[in-house]
Amino acid sequence: MLDKFVKFSATLVTSVLSIPPLVMIIVPAFKHERTPWLKVGPISDFRPNEPKPVTLTYQRRDGWVIRTVRTTIYVVVTGDGKVKVLSNICTHANCAVRWEKAKESFFCPCHNGYFAMDGSVKAGPPPRPLDEFAHKIENGILLVRLRS
Repeated sequence: MLDKFVKFSATLVTSVLSIPPLVMIIVPAFKHERTPWLKVGPISDFRPNEPKPVTLTYQRRDGWVIRTVRTTIYVVVTGDGKVKVLSNICTHANCAVRWEKAKESFFCPCHNGYFAMDGSVKAGPPPRPLDEFAHKIENGILLVRLRS
């Protein structure tokens, strides 16, 4: 009878003590951090009607993995002072687009896709406009939140 009590007690104590380590191992796998607001730079660095590419680097955590992510965005300030922050990835085949000043368009070299300065499709196969990112201006500094 005593041996059954000792075995039961040992099993109970082992079970209870194993819960915290298991939680520490399992929970991070389901945790996904929201992308933070990233500093792009002073809004005064961006001229009206001249899209400017900016490469951002930040740390992203997915579960146990922390990786450095680099992405390029285009900051577009319109003539009336409105700001748009656009992805540099074509919505057709995920190729990088570039601003072509002579044509006043974003150009995707993969399949000759063209986008207007506001990101809308001008020509080619892209099915939708360039993705636009949430942004805000605080104390003259442009901040952007990228999707994860």
